[in-house]
Amino acid sequence: MSSPEDGLEPAPPRGGGLKLVLRLAIGAAVLGLLVLRNPGEIVHAVADARPVWVALGSVAFLAGLVVSALRWRSYLEVLELRLSVAALVRLCFVGTFFNAFLPTGVGGDAYKAVRVAKARGRGPEAFASVFLDRFAGVVALALIGLMGTATELFQRDTDLRVASLSILLSGGILLAAVVLLTAGERLLGRGWLVKHHGLGEKIRSAVRAIHGAGRHPAAAARGYLLGLVYQALMLGTHLAVARALGLKGVSAGAMAGIVVISSMATMIPVTVNGLGFREASYVWALGTFGVVAAPARAFAVLILAVLVFASAVGGLVYVVAGGEIRSDAQN
Repeated sequence: MSSPEDGLEPAPPRGGGLKLVLRLAIGAAVLGLLVLRNPGEIVHAVADARPVWVALGSVAFLAGLVVSALRWRSYLEVLELRLSVAALVRLCFVGTFFNAFLPTGVGGDAYKAVRVAKARGRGPEAFASVFLDRFAGVVALALIGLMGTATELFQRDTDLRVASLSILLSGGILLAAVVLLTAGERLLGRGWLVKHHGLGEKIRSAVRAIHGAGRHPAAAARGYLLGLVYQALMLGTHLAVARALGLKGVSAGAMAGIVVISSMATMIPVTVNGLGFREASYVWALGTFGVVAAPARAFAVLILAVLVFASAVGGLVYVVAGGEIRSDAQN
């Protein structure tokens, strides 16, 4: 097992400690003001939740990490960075731990890219593989959001606030994806924006790898298909927690839109991984479907508990198995 001294774990930049404390403070304040008011009601609602459904939601989340490893493998193979499924699953679990406990929501992605780059000596391609893995998941999120929201709109009258915001966010994601896959390296300019030497050349190499692998028919097909499976499992986690609390009036289509909104809330950069804003988005969105405050806040707390549990599993994997890529992990 590696030690922190080997320099492979993503480290915060100089002065990052103060920023981390500030982000945690802001996140805790938002969480307390918007979500954790009337804690007695929340505790009562959580205590009444059916544990079997919470457990099923947790299992679905963990299964999603395995699917994410297979999705990542689709792009690693086309970039000729082959790793065993066991190694990829381990890295995805450990990456989830770093995603939860580092200042940004992509700390785990940086960790995985660094590990692969060190093991294979190809930094730009390693970064490209991790980017494309996340890219496929986000595109699949947008597709499920659009399909779910469209189904909800066609089947019955619904509150247009969640539907409209979900469609706007999903459409923006898909538009950005098309631009990236179409323009490729041209997005970096002819040298005045990103240079053709030094770090700039590494960035250009990574973008070329993203452009090529992202347009590879077989890799893209597997990546997006597994992305849809992954997002279906994440949607299943949310629906299971809603079932545990007995929430009424929130269909699968409506929940798909809520998942899009909450996922984008995690990217708000003023807190650690969107802490507080993600939970507040759940409370707001569920409220538009008539879910009263206490159950909506309990839902946000239970989803956070599932995320913390999955991250803790990743931390345990790191302690037991380490994070390095061993020489026998290529098959």
